[in-house]
Amino acid sequence: MISIIIVNYNTGKLLFNALDSIRRSLACEYEVIVADNASQDESVSLCSSFWSDRRFILLRTGANLGFSRANNMAAGISSGEILHFLNPDTEITSAMESDYEKAVAEPSYVYVNPLINADGSHENDMMPIPSLRDIFFWNFRRKKARFWYKGASVIISRGNFEKLGGWCEDYFLYAEDLDFFYRLWLASIPIRSLSSEIYHLGGGSSSNRWNALEREIVVQKSNRLFFRKYFSSFEYFLVKLYFLLHNLIKRPSSVPFYIKAWIRSSYRR
Repeated sequence: MISIIIVNYNTGKLLFNALDSIRRSLACEYEVIVADNASQDESVSLCSSFWSDRRFILLRTGANLGFSRANNMAAGISSGEILHFLNPDTEITSAMESDYEKAVAEPSYVYVNPLINADGSHENDMMPIPSLRDIFFWNFRRKKARFWYKGASVIISRGNFEKLGGWCEDYFLYAEDLDFFYRLWLASIPIRSLSSEIYHLGGGSSSNRWNALEREIVVQKSNRLFFRKYFSSFEYFLVKLYFLLHNLIKRPSSVPFYIKAWIRSSYRR
């Protein structure tokens, strides 16, 4: 049994498209648990045809609990030995069947999928853990660098999920996937990237709630929380300086935006 877990908050028809892609693409034994964080839009009602299918379960959390808490609640009522955490703004294909077969055959690994954006571009390449150690190795001895991926599609065995302690509920949104993958490294749980692609359409709940600057402020606050947990304030400053210089070379036009968000994230509550 594969348990597919989707956290929904005001994602509109994107949720319907995600569920429809699952029902059209999979022939294996599965269940889908949609943890709805008290959505105020029509996303749940648009999917009414799925709730009569016993494979699709609607879990109403009662409030907007954020990504991690809702995922953990859904995992707590799930039945599968393989858990697939999937964003509501994604669509899968029948290639996911072979991914699940790999996860069942080798449950010691955690698996991620490459993502295809609406414009056809690719994303979800591995990224270095933002520590001085890993940035150094990423640039000079990449095989020794620890890395992480976006959490839009994460496949993990129940045993590894329980060993990890689930998603960290210190984060409301953003950086919970960074924390998740860092703890995988600390627990010596190996990570493997799959070849089958998932369509990532974007326009999920955060884009409906915040504008670009507000969203980036939340990202910065979550990243600061990650550093408070695992590293020093001095290292946080040096890492931010590194990425600032990196953007200055690669994307200079973005630097004022990130500086503004960084400053505002320092004093906003």
